[in-house]
Amino acid sequence: MKKVIVYASKTGTTEKCANLIAKEIKDVTIVNIEEQNVDINQYDLVMIGTPIRIGFIHKKVKQFIKNNFELLKTKKTAYFICCGFSENEKQYYEQNIAKELLDKSIIYTTFGGEMNLEKQKGFDKVIVKMVSKNIKPQNKKVEILQSNVEEFIRKINEIDKAN
Repeated sequence: MKKVIVYASKTGTTEKCANLIAKEIKDVTIVNIEEQNVDINQYDLVMIGTPIRIGFIHKKVKQFIKNNFELLKTKKTAYFICCGFSENEKQYYEQNIAKELLDKSIIYTTFGGEMNLEKQKGFDKVIVKMVSKNIKPQNKKVEILQSNVEEFIRKINEIDKAN
């Protein structure tokens, strides 16, 4: 089965997660859609990764999903988001990806995220500073949720073995 991970990354966390997945899944192609286009006709399984910024998925991922909507309905799919507030996962998916696509996907989940101030620019830097101040008093840790990454990989590998 031919597999592809299509992603966009603002500060590198989504790219890091795409690479974590690729290390554990055989024969997978990784495509950063900020740098190149991809024709998903040639793939059986399409994994899509995106960061969340102020509640919304990356604009290149949004456009990719819009451009490939009908084709994605015919493919095996899986989605992952990287975000600082994983407890809002359901809301993020509901407002960004059509229920029709999510209902037929193998898995959709959040991988958590990282808040690396040095990688932020402009307005994003201001927001990350504000959010960081609010998180610290609550002792909330923003990190990649390794167990979610492992579950995602497990589900993909199960589908791959079955085909």
